Amino acid sequence: MESPVINEGIDIYVSLVWLFSIIITFLMLLLCYLYLTMKKIRERELFNFKFSNLVIEGLETERLRISRELHDTVLPLVRNSEVSDIIRSICKDLMPPDFSRLSIIDLFTQICTQFTQRSGIECVCFTEDNLDFSSISAENQLHIYRMVQESLNNIEKHSGTEKAVFIARRLHESILLLISDEGVGLKDFSFANEGLGMRSIRQRAAIIGAKLDFISDSENGLMVRIEIPIIKQNTEIPND
Repeated sequence: MESPVINEGIDIYVSLVWLFSIIITFLMLLLCYLYLTMKKIRERELFNFKFSNLVIEGLETERLRISRELHDTVLPLVRNSEVSDIIRSICKDLMPPDFSRLSIIDLFTQICTQFTQRSGIECVCFTEDNLDFSSISAENQLHIYRMVQESLNNIEKHSGTEKAVFIARRLHESILLLISDEGVGLKDFSFANEGLGMRSIRQRAAIIGAKLDFISDSENGLMVRIEIPIIKQNTEIPND
């Protein structure tokens, strides 16, 4: 006949086994839930990324179409030279730059000069010597160019400033772009109240994997900070 102590020990052991099984089952279900949730989040992020890419591609295609339409259809009908110059300027802004003819450094200088001529706002342009964009694809250089262009457009439209500054320099294993003004800045700035221009900059930054910050204090201007990762080139000579 089994003793009560042995029976009690067996009951405790069985209870512990059941409790352990329940805990393991709960943890497995929790892990499955977390895995599926993370998978859905990644799929949603991938979808949003691909959608943003398609939107930006469509935007560039539309820019090119409008530029050609203005140049080929509207410009020949305009007799006023001042209006013709404005239309040509618009066409130039809409057309993608020719990276085979000009480096992106030259284009930075060009876009700042055009900005000053168009807006009357002084734009100080500084690019660090020997700044190398060669590891960045032409497609991504176009995104960078458009981000700078849109940042300057926002200054012209909204800042009320008399001076803008553009800086391009090295920062560790990245390239840092700073576009700032001395205007009114942004009051109660948040992601929710971003305009189309800022959203376009944010989408392009996400596409090229750049870190983006909008830094603003009311009445103290706005700074757009873009940190672009660069791929290190392998300069080692392989062994024979």
